[in-house]
This record gives sequence, structure tokens and C-alpha cells, in this order.
Amino acid sequence: MHPEDLKTPIRTLEFESRSKKAYKYLKEQQEIVVKEYGIHQYENWFYDQETGILTFSNPTSEEEIVQIEYEEVGSISKISNTWLWSWANPHVEEKIRTDIEIVKKFGNENNIEQLTKRKWGADEYDGWEMTAIAAFLMKAKGAYRFPLDNTFTFVIYKKLIDRRIKK
Repeated sequence: MHPEDLKTPIRTLEFESRSKKAYKYLKEQQEIVVKEYGIHQYENWFYDQETGILTFSNPTSEEEIVQIEYEEVGSISKISNTWLWSWANPHVEEKIRTDIEIVKKFGNENNIEQLTKRKWGADEYDGWEMTAIAAFLMKAKGAYRFPLDNTFTFVIYKKLIDRRIKK
């Protein structure tokens, strides 16, 4: 890939406007998830690409977990400092990228290059921004970032499955 191909897209007024609305929406959704499901109280997380389920749990109690159907939005490479959409990543299972094309379609219809360019120079802020826009467009219930060895992988919550069992 030619270095020019990885150039970060220009931030247009249209893009800035969409981004602000999306961040507001995602912030509201995150607050609901934290309040209703206590997501921040869990120490462990586990994701399964084959089932499309993200599980939050604590080592002290196997009976208090929250499971979430998720969709992968994309990832930031810590090595190349690039964003890659999940719809362009052959290593992402189909199960967790079934609806993300909605974002690409919206980008094409509204001429927003950030949403249509498969890979470009980016940082963690860009990853959160793309995740917020995807969450807004797909009416997600929240979002999470997997801190993996060489990447930050961003996902949105499609459906929360409360598996907390109170004793």
C-alpha cells in the first residue's frame, strides 16, 4: 500500500457535526449501561468472535456476569498507527461484522471519507470517534475497547443480556 493511501481523511464541517452528535449519543448510552449493568465493576472481560458475545465478570463470583452481543467497528494498530474498519478486515469473523456496512453506506451517501476509506493513519481518539459514529448510526447500547497486544479493537453493544444472579 502506498503511503499516500494511508493519509488521514480531511475533517469536513459535515464530519465534525456528525462526530459531535455521535459522541453525545454514545456518552448517554454509556451512562445508562454503567448505571443499569455496572459495567465498570467487573474486573474481567472475554470476547468470542464465533458467538459474537462479550462477557464481563469478576473472579470472586461466577454468578454475576453481563453478556453482550457485540459488533466489531474496527481497530487501531499500535505498530502502524492506522485505523482499519472491520468490514475491510478479513481476520474478523462474519458474525461480528454483520451490520457495520451501514456505516460505510452512510459515508458513501454523505461523502464522508472517514467512513468509507478502509485503512488510514489514525490514533486512539480516531478509533473512539469512528466507534461513536457507528454507535449513533446503528443505535448501539454502548461501546468498549479491547486493549490487545498490538491493537486497540473497538466494538459496540448490540444487545445486553443480563446474566447477573443475585444470591
